[in-house]
Amino acid sequence: MAIQATNDFELDYATYQAPYFRLQAHLPVDGENSPIDCVMYADNESYSAGSGSITTLPVYVDNTSAPADNDGTNVINKYLLYITEKTIEALEEVSPNTIFTVVEVPTVD
Repeated sequence: MAIQATNDFELDYATYQAPYFRLQAHLPVDGENSPIDCVMYADNESYSAGSGSITTLPVYVDNTSAPADNDGTNVINKYLLYITEKTIEALEEVSPNTIFTVVEVPTVD
C-alpha cells in the first residue's frame, strides 16, 4: 500500500516536494486501533532503489468504522483501502494543503 503526494508536503518546518509514502500495517493489539508505519521517501524511485527513508510517521487507524467484509469494488481487500484512506486523513491533518493519491493498493483486473 502506498500514497503519493502530488505537491509539497510540510512537516516540522520543512517542505518536501511530492514525497512517496509506503504503509506498513501491524496487527492491532486491542482490536480497536491498527498501528500503521507511514514511511516517507523522496519519491517512488528512491523507494524502489532501496534508498533510505526520510522519516516514519506513526498513524493509528480507528477500526470501529472499518468495513465488515473485505469485498470491495475494484480492490482485492477493502480493509487495506480503508487503512490507506484513513492514513491520508492523518497526513492531511499534518499538511492540509497537500493533495494525496492512493497508489499500489491491489486491484481486481
